[in-house]
Amino acid sequence: MAITAPQIQPPRILGICASLRAGRWGVGITDLVREIEEIQDTEALSAFLESESLAHLQNFVDAGRADGLSFDELYRNLKRDKGRKGLSNSEVALAASLWAAHRLGSTIDAVSLAEHFPPSGKVQKLDELKARLLAADGIILSTPVYFGDRSSLAHDLMRLISEDPELREGLQHTVYVGDAVGAKRNGGQETTLIYHIVDMLNAGLLAVGNDSDTTSQYGGTVHAGDVGTAWKDAYGLDTSRGAGRRIARVTRQLALGRRATLDDPLRVAFWLLQDRDDIALRQIERLVEASEGLVDAQVLKIVDGDITRCLACDICPTDVGRDAEYRCIIQKKDDFLKLEHERLWDVDAVVPVGYTAPDPAGIASRYQQFIERTRYLRRGDYVFTDLVTAPLVVEELGAMDSLPLRMLTSTLRHHTVLTRPMRAIRHEGRVMNEAALVSDWNRFLSVARRMTVGRLLAAVEQPPVAKYNPVGYILSAEKDKEDIKLRRREEATADRLERARRQATTRLTSLSVEGIETMSSGAARPASAASAPNPADA
Repeated sequence: MAITAPQIQPPRILGICASLRAGRWGVGITDLVREIEEIQDTEALSAFLESESLAHLQNFVDAGRADGLSFDELYRNLKRDKGRKGLSNSEVALAASLWAAHRLGSTIDAVSLAEHFPPSGKVQKLDELKARLLAADGIILSTPVYFGDRSSLAHDLMRLISEDPELREGLQHTVYVGDAVGAKRNGGQETTLIYHIVDMLNAGLLAVGNDSDTTSQYGGTVHAGDVGTAWKDAYGLDTSRGAGRRIARVTRQLALGRRATLDDPLRVAFWLLQDRDDIALRQIERLVEASEGLVDAQVLKIVDGDITRCLACDICPTDVGRDAEYRCIIQKKDDFLKLEHERLWDVDAVVPVGYTAPDPAGIASRYQQFIERTRYLRRGDYVFTDLVTAPLVVEELGAMDSLPLRMLTSTLRHHTVLTRPMRAIRHEGRVMNEAALVSDWNRFLSVARRMTVGRLLAAVEQPPVAKYNPVGYILSAEKDKEDIKLRRREEATADRLERARRQATTRLTSLSVEGIETMSSGAARPASAASAPNPADA
């Protein structure tokens, strides 16, 4: 029996501009959404972004820039406009993301925070802002960078989400991705995106980065040193489009995940990377026991393994091939990754685990050696694509360790979906926040099961498989062009999709919602273009 992917409503993606210099608000931002929807290809998108950027520069000229007015006077003049033409640099990045999401079938909307958080005074039209947030399946937040961090508009939005009970409840499982615009190529864009990811996770949202076409990092990173210049940063806007594609695909999979049930235990890999006296190991065992058979746990005691350091070779991985093949250049017979490769790749979710304490004496760690060595898995076309992940960290009270943050940023680079870190705060041999820890664990399992169902159903639609794009690696890029490697990549891609489809038929045997069909014979039918659009130029 084969399963066909169900028809679902298109995910709703809300784009949020967090710049006071926004060119669109009110009717103007409604017009912007319509204009984005009408753009047919990347060439037309580039022309639109250039035209609107230059129009915004002209807004500044008309408001008094050419006359040498002080910026506060100029800004007052800008606000007297109707907000119906031009795009700020942050809006340019956001428009690129929204366009890419729309091209993959998402419904898009946009809002300017400058309408709701004025330069001074109280928040305005709060009910309208909340309604648009709560209606969204995914949120793209685009912000200028200030001192390696967000704008004050973005900050106030974060506080609103964290402090408002209705938003905290309603935005659970909403997917977040960000764009950041700095004055320089390395102008703090990545730190800004990472801070946003951490805060959104802590507020209960899920987080993704940009997609595999743009090297799967933390979101859109654009540089623009002056008004009306973001359109010139072609690669930066590529990352913004990658963020839009990523959130469109993940929100779609989460929607599919509501349409069937997973009838076997969730296969969770625990990467035990740092520990002392088996404290973290025992915490894993308690959580698995509390799961009452719903988890098939693979506990990899990496902390005890012999791990050769990554050589950073220029041909990683050594060859194109199937996920089951160990393809690292390091062939030492007792190397942990060589011995345990089979247990690494075929799972539903990943939990990196570590123990930290104010006094690090006696703590064994293989964290950095292991993360470096997962390079061959990432560059092997993102083996962990779309797996839900969250760190589990056992912290002695007073520990000030960067490990939880490093685990987040490292695993996101594997093209995963993040949930809130699970932190066990320990004092005098006892976990002080046991109830909160178990709640976060149960939430992790809920998201991972839903994402697993969606990922397996999405495989029925013959989606593109993530491909590592060796940006910045000239030798790797040349190697990728070889015909024999391209043929092997096609074989490896087909193998990955076929494995997911087999699991869809064997693991999703209880179909819970009308709209999913089973067929007695034949291969699964791909979904229609309307239900799973995938234009190449997105």
